[in-house]
Amino acid sequence: MDLGASHSFISAHFASCLDVTLDCMSYTLDVSTPIETSMYTDSVYRSCEMSMAGIPLYADLIVLPIRDFDVILGMDWLSAQRARMDCYHKTVDFCLPDGTTFKFKGDKGFSTPIISFIRASRYLEVHRFCSSRRKMGR
Repeated sequence: MDLGASHSFISAHFASCLDVTLDCMSYTLDVSTPIETSMYTDSVYRSCEMSMAGIPLYADLIVLPIRDFDVILGMDWLSAQRARMDCYHKTVDFCLPDGTTFKFKGDKGFSTPIISFIRASRYLEVHRFCSSRRKMGR
């Protein structure tokens, strides 16, 4: 789940393993990345089924050539599921439109080598600053 993503995405590699029909959007989406590049796509898998707490949920997943994640559930999906995040307790409360409620709890022991967007941005700023200082001979 990514609060910074306005849309939900699926990696092209992961999507190739699914039995879902690819659809074409009526526009090309320009997706900005944390490293200040853009990815363009007009491909989407509509109504992809996933399960949380044994409850089937559906998402329209836009195809991107990403490697670090299989699926990114963005604000479009989170708001449609009426999700509320509690970062301190690492939980997400869902109150679905049909009245179904459930809680998803993250694994406290889970550790990942992936850094946050903010840390990545800061790293890139420092790296650019250091590189420009080296070029100027300082």
